[in-house]
Amino acid sequence: MYRRIKQFAKRILLHVPYVKDVVYGHTLYKKYARNGGEKTFLIKNRSRFYFETAKRNKLTQLSEFLDKIEIGTIENDSFIYNVDCYKGMEHKAELYGNYTVDYDMAINGFLDADKEATCVLSNHFERYRRSGKLLEKHGRQLDAIGSLFQRPAESVFEGLQRVLFYNQLLWQTGHTLNGLGHLDWLLDDLYRRDMEAGAVTRESVAELIKDFFRALHEYYRFKSASVIGDTGQIIIIGGRNRDGRYCCNDLTYLFIEVSKELRLPDPKVLLRCTADMPEDLLELAVDCIATGIGAPLLANDDEIIPAMLSCGYDAEDAYNYGTSACWEPLIPGLSFEPNNIASLNFAVPFTRMANQSEFDAVDSTEEVISLYEDALREYIREILTPLTVKQFEPDPLLSLLSPSCMEQRRDITRGGAKYNNLGLTSVGLGSVVNSILNLDKMVFAGGSFKLKDLNEARKENFFGRNELVEELKSLSPAFGSDAEMVVALTKRLIAFTSEEFKRYKTPYGGVFKFGLSSPSYISGANSVPATFDGRRDGEPFSVHISSASALPTTELISFATKLDYRENRINGNVIDFIISPGMLKENRGKYAALLRAGLKGGIFELQVNVVDSKTLIAAKADPTLFPNLVVRVWGFSAYFNDLPEEYKDVLIKRAVESEKAA
Repeated sequence: MYRRIKQFAKRILLHVPYVKDVVYGHTLYKKYARNGGEKTFLIKNRSRFYFETAKRNKLTQLSEFLDKIEIGTIENDSFIYNVDCYKGMEHKAELYGNYTVDYDMAINGFLDADKEATCVLSNHFERYRRSGKLLEKHGRQLDAIGSLFQRPAESVFEGLQRVLFYNQLLWQTGHTLNGLGHLDWLLDDLYRRDMEAGAVTRESVAELIKDFFRALHEYYRFKSASVIGDTGQIIIIGGRNRDGRYCCNDLTYLFIEVSKELRLPDPKVLLRCTADMPEDLLELAVDCIATGIGAPLLANDDEIIPAMLSCGYDAEDAYNYGTSACWEPLIPGLSFEPNNIASLNFAVPFTRMANQSEFDAVDSTEEVISLYEDALREYIREILTPLTVKQFEPDPLLSLLSPSCMEQRRDITRGGAKYNNLGLTSVGLGSVVNSILNLDKMVFAGGSFKLKDLNEARKENFFGRNELVEELKSLSPAFGSDAEMVVALTKRLIAFTSEEFKRYKTPYGGVFKFGLSSPSYISGANSVPATFDGRRDGEPFSVHISSASALPTTELISFATKLDYRENRINGNVIDFIISPGMLKENRGKYAALLRAGLKGGIFELQVNVVDSKTLIAAKADPTLFPNLVVRVWGFSAYFNDLPEEYKDVLIKRAVESEKAA
C-alpha cells in the first residue's frame, strides 16, 4: 500500500513544474555520476533543468519542448552540434529506439514543407538563425542545415552537417541507440561530385569525417543506455548490392581509416562483408581491429541477405539492410522493428524443469531434451503473448524520414512501416547445451553419478563441491566445438525455438525474430540458479557465440558455420572472441585468411577484442595506467575504465581462457 501511495504521489508531483524539473535533474546526476555531490549539482544547474510532460498531441509537445532547448553548440573545425542534456521529454508509452535511421531523404532529398513535423523542425532551426553569435561564426554550417528544408545536399559537408542536425534532435527528444545508416553509399555521389569539381581532396574529406566522429562522440555519457558507451551509433559501410557486385568506394576506406586513427570507442563502424570483397579492404579492417577498438564488426552479406529473404524481406530491401544499435538486421527507413524488445533466456526454463521433483526420475538424455522442450514452449508463450499487443509512442521524427510512412501518411509506430517485426536477443543456450551434454556423459552414458545426486548438488549451488564444478566445466566437446553431437543438439534447440516463434504475430502482423546474441549475458544470469555446466547461482553466461572455456578460434568459427540462421533466426548471431595483440601481429595474414574462410563458410557476424589479460588486470587494479583503453563489450565499444566491475571481470576471465587456447 505504501508503495502505491508513493508512486501516486510521484505522478502528481511530476506535474508540478519545479518538482518535475528537479526530479529530471536527479536522474541526470545519477547517470553522469558527477563529482561534487548531488545537492551542488542541482543547485548549480537548477535554472537549466526542464522536463516536458506528455501531451495528447505529440507534435505540440515536440514544438513546445524544442522551444526550451538552449542554443549553445559544441564546435569543431567543420561542424556544429548541440544536445541540451538538461532538458528531457516525458513519453506515455515506450519510445522506438535501437534503430538505424535512413538519412537518404536528409542527404539526397529534403524535408517536405507541407508536413507539420517539418514546420516544427524548421521553426526550431530558426532559433539557431536568430543567434547572432552562431550566424557570424558558423554561417556555412547554418546554411547547410537550412538547405535541408529547401533542396538536396550539394556537398559531402552539407550531407554530414544535416545528419548531425537530425541526429541531435533524436537524442534531444529521448530516442536511444540511434544508428547512422549506410553513409558511404549515401554520400558517394556527393563525394564524387566534390572531387570532380576540385572542391575537396581525399585528405580534406578525411578531416571532415574526423570532425564528424568527434562531434558524435560528444555527450557519449548522456547518450549511453544501460552501460556507459552503449550508444548505438553505428555507421554501416560496404556490402553486396542487388546487381551481385560487392559495392564499396573511397568513403568505405576512409571511414575505417578514420576509425583506426582516432581510436574512439564511439561512433562504431560495421563493415558488410562477402567472400569476394577486395583483399585490401579486409586487410584494412583487420588492421583497424588490431588497434583494440573492437571495430569494425563484420557482417556477412552472403549469409545475412539470403536469411532475410527467407524471413520475408523483399530483395530490393534485403540488399540495403542495416542493423539496429548492435547487430540485428533491419531495413533503414522501412522498419518498425524494435530488435531488443525482450531477452529469451534459454536457461530459465531449464532450471525450472530441473527444480521439479519429477525431473529426478528421468532416465535418458532424450527424455531430458523432451521435457526441456515442453518447458521452453511454455516459457516462450509467457514472453511472446504480452508482446503481441505491445504499443509504442507515436514518432513524428522517425516517420518523417520513412518513405513508407510518408507514402501512407501513417506514423511509423502505427502501421506506417513496411516491416513490423519484433526481435528478441537470447542468452543461456551454451549453458543449456553443456548441461545436457554433461548429463549424458556423467549420468546416462555409464557415468558415475545418479541424476538425483547431481541435481541435489546443483540445487545447493555446488556448495563444497569445487572438484565437481571443475569436472563439469571441463566438459569436452562443449558448446562452440564443431563436434557433431554439439552441433546437432544446438541446431535442434534453435529449430524448436524457431517453430514456436512462428505461432505468434506482432501487433501489426509481423514475425517474431530471435538470434544467438544478447547484451544480457550478465544481467540475465543474475537471478538464474546454478546449471549442470558448473555455472553457479548468478554467474554470467557465455558471450554470444563463444565458448566458456579455452577453444581454438578456428573451431569456434567452424561451429558457427554449421548453424542455421534462416527465417526468423536472423536477429543477430555474433561470433565473439578475444585475441592478444602479439598473437594478431604475428599472424595478421593468417587471421585475414581465417576471416575470409569464415565468410565463405557461412558465419553470420563476427567481432573481436584485441587485448591481453595482463593489460586488463593491470587496468582494473590501477585505472590511471590505461586511461584510453578501449574494449568491445556486447555490441559496442567503451573505455575499459567506464565499465562496471562485473564486465571487467568477464573480459579478464575470457582473455585468460583465450590465451590458454592460443
